[in-house]
Amino acid sequence: MHYLLFYEVAKDYLARRGEFRDAHLKNAWESSARGELVLGGALANPVDGAVLLFQGQSPAVAENFAQSDPYVTSGIVKGWHVREWTTVAGEQAAIPIRPKAAHAGAIELARTTPSHKPSLILRMWRAHTSPEKVGTYVQHATQKVFPALQTIAGHRGAYLLHRAVGGAIEIVVLTLWESMQAVRRFAGTEPDKAVVEPEARAALTDFDESVTHFEVVYSNNLLGPPGSPQPRMGD
Repeated sequence: MHYLLFYEVAKDYLARRGEFRDAHLKNAWESSARGELVLGGALANPVDGAVLLFQGQSPAVAENFAQSDPYVTSGIVKGWHVREWTTVAGEQAAIPIRPKAAHAGAIELARTTPSHKPSLILRMWRAHTSPEKVGTYVQHATQKVFPALQTIAGHRGAYLLHRAVGGAIEIVVLTLWESMQAVRRFAGTEPDKAVVEPEARAALTDFDESVTHFEVVYSNNLLGPPGSPQPRMGD
């Protein structure tokens, strides 16, 4: 869902803003990298407030930001409130609603074509490790990284693959996501960049700095749907 955070600024807002602006912007861009903050900025003509657009599972995503924002804690923002925003049009709409004519066309198309589930995004990443360290990487991934992935909205499961190649072990990680927007909640504003934690780097001999994304157009998953008793993994 989308949430709007409204700021009411104090009379000395413009005079004091420079003192806290870098810290405020740091928090804002970090929130954006986590896939929470969509847009934010001050109102103009006059500068008497600000509006920030968030996406998340509850208003807490915006409330937590406001409560720790240097603009708020310093008092240059004297009041704030959060409103849920039901977005129905546009590529990033939380609840997209099409016109009746388009809806009727979609129904007719469904009558003449095989039904299928909405496409998923598959994220693929490769790395190499040694036979001695492969267990370290698997332990790190399954006990720390993969459980964290399950808390991200839009994560739909994953696979961890490995094989012996010469004297090394090749690792392939495939993660499934409901959309690129969901991928960004994990990877941030550069979704094609690999996310490799220091502990994982220490267990690898080399790894891809980037990942590849595919749209899943068909699946005949005999292992069961995401969420069945199998590891849910990611890079």
